[in-house]
Amino acid sequence: MGARLRVFLTQEQDKTLLKLRTAAVPQKVKDRAEVIRLNAHGWYVEKIAAHFNWTPQTVREVLHKWSNLGMEGLWELPGRGAKQTWKEEDIEFLKECLKNESRTYNSLQLVQKLEKERSVKLSADRLRRILKKRFIWKRARKSHKKKQDPIVQETKQSDLDMLQLEADAGGIDLKYLDESGFCMWSEPGYTYYPIGEQKRLEQTKRRGRRLSIIGLLQPDISFVYGLVIGGVDRKAYIKMMEREAQEAAEIGRPRVIVQDNGPIHRCKEVQELWPHWEKQGLYIFFLPKYCSEMNPIELEWQHIKKDELAGQMFDDELELAYAVIHGVEVRGQRGNYTTQRLKFNSN
Repeated sequence: MGARLRVFLTQEQDKTLLKLRTAAVPQKVKDRAEVIRLNAHGWYVEKIAAHFNWTPQTVREVLHKWSNLGMEGLWELPGRGAKQTWKEEDIEFLKECLKNESRTYNSLQLVQKLEKERSVKLSADRLRRILKKRFIWKRARKSHKKKQDPIVQETKQSDLDMLQLEADAGGIDLKYLDESGFCMWSEPGYTYYPIGEQKRLEQTKRRGRRLSIIGLLQPDISFVYGLVIGGVDRKAYIKMMEREAQEAAEIGRPRVIVQDNGPIHRCKEVQELWPHWEKQGLYIFFLPKYCSEMNPIELEWQHIKKDELAGQMFDDELELAYAVIHGVEVRGQRGNYTTQRLKFNSN
């Protein structure tokens, strides 16, 4: 039997190899550095091979490379492994597509786009590993930002800020109005469930009619709303506004309603009521087009749908209505503001 293969390290070499364990280097380099250290500390080739689940020949090759090349022997030689089939320009091309195109992409669609437009062939799994270092898989959002008029938006925002200051001083009541809707089927979301099984939400026999809501939010103070089956029409809107006008007249303090430019907010019948409402102290502030983010009531709809109703299926419209009512009450308790439901005749 020949002599045992053994390497010897200086104290400085041992420290350098030890530091590689926490350095930003490939795992293979860390393993090879550990093989050198273990051998220098007296481990035989066979014991090291069993420790790493390698063959003894692989361990000997690592030790020989160290003896011949030193630190350079820990890294792969140039040209080893599969050749890279993509260039940095290809990833920049994908970046521009993701940022500028009005659509979303998954990894398979990006692979097809690369092959079609750049003649670059990659597997979806390989592309995901590349993208993971510089991109994030994240839900997209709907947006009307390109349709917004920045000058009009800035002017309206300044006016709205002045109204808010007046409201904070107690000179006016400032409320935000909007409509939204709910249906009996919710989109399935994420949930905890036993490993190896999948939760299934059984859909009802019919999708049911839309349940619409119209609400008036006075932030941190009150939320007044009404529910109707179908869409909110001008009669329900007028009833709510008449109530607000009457309250403004009784209190003797101007009341401003912030709302969007929806058809029922500007129909002929409503416009004829504007002078009457203004005499009672009720005024309307129209938001600029495509600027729903300026209305805080939009967040209320979002929280009710995502936090209170998400992941549920309802047997009928009545059960859905009770769930919405409960969700509104829960939001009011959390936000420490009052809630009040008005009753309308359903369509």
